[in-house]
Amino acid sequence: MHIFDVYIQGRLVQEDFNIVDAAGGISTLVIKNYTSSVTSGTLEIRFYWARKGTTSIPVRGVYGPLISAIFVDPGKFTLL
Repeated sequence: MHIFDVYIQGRLVQEDFNIVDAAGGISTLVIKNYTSSVTSGTLEIRFYWARKGTTSIPVRGVYGPLISAIFVDPGKFTLL
């Protein structure tokens, strides 16, 4: 288990995010909605390990949660 701080455009939007707790089980979709402005043509999303949780693989073949996609709806952003 890793716990992350999530930043969008340099702004902390989620502190101590634990995807395992959020999903409540394996193969479960987690949706988080955030709104931000894009001013330079680049949307920056960062996941920083919050130095909490384990740093080892608990069971051989189990590598922890996977973030497989990030969807951006341009209609939700203000382009300047």
